[in-house]
Amino acid sequence: MHLENDKYIVNIAVDTTYTVDSADNKPYDLVFNPDNMKHNDYSKTFCIEVVMQEQTKIMALIGGLYCYDSDCAILEGDILTVLQNNMITQIDFSSNRLVLHKVLDTFGCNFGIYRKSNYYIIYGEIEITRLNEQFEKVWAFSGGDIFVSQNERCPFELEDDKIKLNDWNGNYYEIDLNGNLILMR
Repeated sequence: MHLENDKYIVNIAVDTTYTVDSADNKPYDLVFNPDNMKHNDYSKTFCIEVVMQEQTKIMALIGGLYCYDSDCAILEGDILTVLQNNMITQIDFSSNRLVLHKVLDTFGCNFGIYRKSNYYIIYGEIEITRLNEQFEKVWAFSGGDIFVSQNERCPFELEDDKIKLNDWNGNYYEIDLNGNLILMR
């Protein structure tokens, strides 16, 4: 995933070679392991490359195994917000510190995080969730099956005023940004 603003250029990718507590890992400037994963835990590591002014920092963020590096982050000012399945972590690039770590109460895997004006939408396998700015759940919407498509239909589409969803069984849903069902067919 590639993000940028007027201060930073950020690239996020999965480091498939990283093993927690191994001496053979590639060197990182900073390693964040907010859930204290151990060597034998099922984990996945995001390699976060941050280019700022004339300096580049490489950071490792260790999280659960079932996370994806597309649509996983939001860059706002100095703060990078990263979704790793049911875990949200915020890193402050100006201080190189982890400033927030929260485990979400959601069902199934979470695939993406999206920012709206004063809240976040989480695209998950089993539910779509709206979080407030403190990452507290406001509502969740579930359909008849998982929001993953087995055909060419897009399973999740966030628009200005609604969310369009297709589930595994071919059901189509539209919900408003308050989690209310507008249409189902």
